[in-house]
Amino acid sequence: MFTNTKLVSGLVSKIRNVEKQTLEALAARRVEQEPAVTDRLLGVMEQTLNDQNIGGITWTAKTLTDRGRGSQEAKFGADFMAVFRVSIPGFEVAKGFMAQSKLLEPSDNFSRSDSKALRQQCERMLKFSPASYAFVYSQQKGIVVVPAVEVLAARDCNPHELTSLPMSEFYRQHFECFIGDRSIKTADPGGLEGLRAQADARSVFLLNGGPQAQGQGTS
Repeated sequence: MFTNTKLVSGLVSKIRNVEKQTLEALAARRVEQEPAVTDRLLGVMEQTLNDQNIGGITWTAKTLTDRGRGSQEAKFGADFMAVFRVSIPGFEVAKGFMAQSKLLEPSDNFSRSDSKALRQQCERMLKFSPASYAFVYSQQKGIVVVPAVEVLAARDCNPHELTSLPMSEFYRQHFECFIGDRSIKTADPGGLEGLRAQADARSVFLLNGGPQAQGQGTS
């Protein structure tokens, strides 16, 4: 656990400001569609969190390609991934998460087909990492984060009805190392390739029956 409470509180304060700026842009209709909101959010976060005044801390994000059946989003289920890296005396870690974003108000209709599509996206993300989430953008509630496993377990419903964290609290736990997957080391195509290779290796392991298969047929 990363216990530098002063540093974490400073980062979380920056996150709240980023959320405020993003929602103001949405309310003013400077951004109107989900991908544009995501790009605005991630761009401001990278610029803010990578300020040179915060030594030893970097936060990077990648927007996954979303065009065509062979797109990164179609394969991985996420539309962005992010990595938090700390390198300071006495503590060093790099870990990340995957996310699918939705622009949705609590009062909006979320159809059965919408629920099915989100579940499929969450299932694909979880194939590659347990640190998978749905980020829900809302002017009424702000930005909330729902675990992908919660989406899979739930009935058809608006994601706002599910267990969630405010984005600032999600990032507090991310920075404190309660949230994050060390398998996600970089927010770039190489990071995606690493996740794919690990998933393929797990599939082969399970197909071969795991370690018990080595002892089958012996006495």
